[in-house]
Amino acid sequence: MHDSNRLGQMILKHWQTHHPKMLAELQSNHQLEQTLHETQERAGDLLYELISVWKMDYQAAWETAMAEWAFPSNEDRPYQPSSGTSNHRRKKHPPATSG
Repeated sequence: MHDSNRLGQMILKHWQTHHPKMLAELQSNHQLEQTLHETQERAGDLLYELISVWKMDYQAAWETAMAEWAFPSNEDRPYQPSSGTSNHRRKKHPPATSG
């Protein structure tokens, strides 16, 4: 069983409130724990990349990372696992800034 951190708890609460059908599907397919863990890991990795690598402001990085799990592009599932490893995620670059 994967440990759920605060971010994982926030993701789950959001899904319970805003995506109950998706949550029910994940539960019925016994995929909730794995999907939640993967989503939590990707969000944490993205936050790290945006803040530490791209030097993005924390609030802007948080909003960007939150959009990854809070507003899934596919309403049925927030994450479509690839046939490969979970390390394959699409690269997103932060918005360009003037400077």
